[in-house]
Formats: sequence, structure tokens, C-alpha cells
Amino acid sequence: MNETRILGEWLSQLNLNSMPSDVQNSMKLFLLDNIGCIIGGATVPWSSTYYNVIRNTRSGQHATVAFFGDKMSPDDAAFLNSTFNHANESDDTHLKSPTHPGGIATPASLALGEYTACSGHDLLLAMIAAYEVQIRISWACSPYLIYRGHHPPVGVGPFGGAAAGAVLMKFNKEMATNALGVAGSHSAGLIEYTKTGGSVKRIHSAIAAQAGVRAALFAQAGITGPYSILEGEKGFCKTFAGPDVNIGRLTEGLGTKYHLLDNGLKPHSCCHLIHAHLDALDVVRSKADISPDNVKSMKVASNSPQILSHIGSITEPEDILGAQFSLPFSLAMRLHHGGTGVAGGNGFWDYLEVDIKDPKLLKTARTVECVIADTNKWSDVDKGAGLEVELTDGRVIKEVVPFSKGLPENPMTPAEVREKFVSLVEQPLPKGRPQQIIEMVDNITDLKDIKKLIDLMIVERSVAMKYAG
Repeated sequence: MNETRILGEWLSQLNLNSMPSDVQNSMKLFLLDNIGCIIGGATVPWSSTYYNVIRNTRSGQHATVAFFGDKMSPDDAAFLNSTFNHANESDDTHLKSPTHPGGIATPASLALGEYTACSGHDLLLAMIAAYEVQIRISWACSPYLIYRGHHPPVGVGPFGGAAAGAVLMKFNKEMATNALGVAGSHSAGLIEYTKTGGSVKRIHSAIAAQAGVRAALFAQAGITGPYSILEGEKGFCKTFAGPDVNIGRLTEGLGTKYHLLDNGLKPHSCCHLIHAHLDALDVVRSKADISPDNVKSMKVASNSPQILSHIGSITEPEDILGAQFSLPFSLAMRLHHGGTGVAGGNGFWDYLEVDIKDPKLLKTARTVECVIADTNKWSDVDKGAGLEVELTDGRVIKEVVPFSKGLPENPMTPAEVREKFVSLVEQPLPKGRPQQIIEMVDNITDLKDIKKLIDLMIVERSVAMKYAG
């Protein structure tokens, strides 16, 4: 027991200089990737809705809203930047848990980092803390959070934001434990949107980022929380995930084992559970000349009924979010586009521009059958996906991708991460700005004031307001 207190003490003693180099280098890539998601996400129509609501009802001056440049309170800035970060299903995923740590860790760290006038060194440390805390809590509850209908980022995200605040505001172990305790009362999130739709999912990370920032500020002011918020009988783990949680995962190997190294980046802007199937299609097309015209049917296999329920329930989406959670429709998009990799037809701008009522795409989507893997036939399907394509000439081509591109077992290279970043930001940013951001993130620990990085994330007001609706 005492896992919450152990995490609080760990947060109070963190030192970047003692962190392994692979942890620091990975976090630099995560930071760049999430900045790209924030900037690109600020331009989508639903982000402008949230931006206008907050802009017209809130005030403040301590933190900056990315892209637009407004000054707001740290919690409101974190809310909007996290809304942008998670706006179009491009942010990172810790698939083992599963959760989306970056869309909460990055906005919360940037907002509180600006509030505390922190250095790039401290920003990186705060992000490491936020990632590790979120992932450990989600992993302790895995797979029961998502199986019981909770969206893990909204549940565990407030703890990550609070962890970032504890590092940036130099909390001692009691204050850090209180920040976690207060964060627990903000935990929420349901995944009914995967069944009947709704756009509220777009702010699930934002709810958590805002809550985490507030929890840290409240703890700084002396508000206290339960010291057993994670492991207690009425604490987060047992209440949200039930009696079968693995409490030991909260602290096992703390300080030596970094679960953030298991985090995956997303080359495609859709639910991460779809990615392995898209990669499998790329492999199949590398072996045979296939097109929408000569594909008779596609059968996709997963070893998890819950996974197929999450991504296989929608064939004919009603909106963009539905398309991004539709395995059949996403496969149809890729097949009709004909490309591969990051530029294969399932990118950030592809989902924004696709016609979800296109009869050709819908016809192809209807040929996709989702099945639970037969262990004899799909023995290699584990965390990935199996794909069987039947062609009109009678040929059947089968491919298994055990780990999708971007997962630690099949990582994106730094060059591929930069390629994705540029694809996200080159449209809205001034010429030359993407490279400036890349270079600053590469050397983030030398940065004395993160305001210089934040300034690069802002465009001219006249340009920004074209996206505000």
C-alpha cells in the first residue's frame, strides 16, 4: 500500500540529469509530435467552437493559447491546447494500457511551465513525470478501464497534469501527494461515443489537462486530497477498474523502469487500434497489384472482441470522428488513395477532406468483415492485426502485422516523426517556422525560457482568426 505517497515522493525528487538518455530522447520526439498535433488541431472547425466559447467567457494572463496567441489562465490555456492536441486523432498512444498521455502531458506542462517561467530542462522533466504517472495508473487498471466503458485519458489524465505541476512548482512529497489526491476527484470519461457518436470525445484530453493543472494550483494553495486516492478501497483503481486491478504496477520499478518507452506515435490520424490493419494493407499491396476494382472482399482479424467492438462497430460513418473509429471505412480510404506510410491516405488532412457519403468508399467499406482471430489460422496475431484480401480473380492474399508502425517494437524513426510534424504544420505556419521548432525541440534542454518555444507556436492574428469561424 501507500502507492500514492510513493509516487508523490518520487515526483518531489526527480532529476533530469539522472534520467537515461533514451528516456530524454524519446520525450523530445514526443514533444515535437504533440506540438505538431496542437498546431494542426487548432485549425479544425470543432476546435474553433471550443476556442470561441472559452475566449468569450474566460480571462487571464499567465499562459498562452497556441496558434491564436490569447493570454488566459493556465487551466484554460491547457484546456484549449489539449483540445487542439487531441482534435484529430493524431496524438500518441500507450497501447498497452491503453491511454493517450501526450495530449495531456504536453499542454499541461506548457501552461504551467509558462506560468512558472520554466526552462526547457524543467519542461522536459515535467513531461516525463506526467507521462510516467498517467501510464502507470492506466497500466495498473488495464484492461478493465476501457472494458468497463471508461475512456482512460480522462480518467488518468488529471493525475498526469498534476504530476507536471508538482515538478514545475517544486512540490515537496506532501504537496505532490495532495496534488494527486485532488486530481483524483476530477477523473471521468465514458466511451459511449464509439457506439452512438457525439463530438464530446474531442475534449476528453482537455477535460483532464485542465483538471490536472487546477489540481496542482489547488495543492499549491493548501487544498488537500486523500493520500490513498489510487490504491484505497474507494480510490481510483478499485472504483474505476474493479477488484482485479494490479496495484503493484503503480510503483514497480519506479525510477528504473520507464513505461513511457512503450509509448507509440501515430503515423495515421485515426484510432490507434486501426493502424495495424492499415499497415497490413500496405504490405499486401507491396505483394500484388490490387485496387478497389479487383478487391472482392477483405477480412480483418483481431484477437480481442473488445478491440473489434471499439473499431468494428461502424461501417458507414455519420461524421469525421465516426470515420476515424471505423476500421472498414479507414481501410477503404487507404485502398482508394493508393499511398503508403504517413502519406497513405489516412492522415490529418485526409479525414478532414474525405466525403463520408462517397458511394465508392462505402461500397468498399461494406466488403470488410471483422472477425475474432482463429488461433490456428492467425497464430501470429497478438497485439497487431491479420488481413485477408480476396481478389476478383480468385486469389487470396493474407498478411499479419504483429505491431503497427509507431509502436516501440516497430518505431517511427526520428526522420519519420519530423515528416509527420511537417505534414501537420506546414499549411498553417509561416515558411521556415517548422524547421525552427524542430531545431529548438532538438536542443530543448539548452532553452532558458520556454516562452521562446511557445512564441513559435503562434501565427499572426489575422491568419489565426481565419480559422476561428
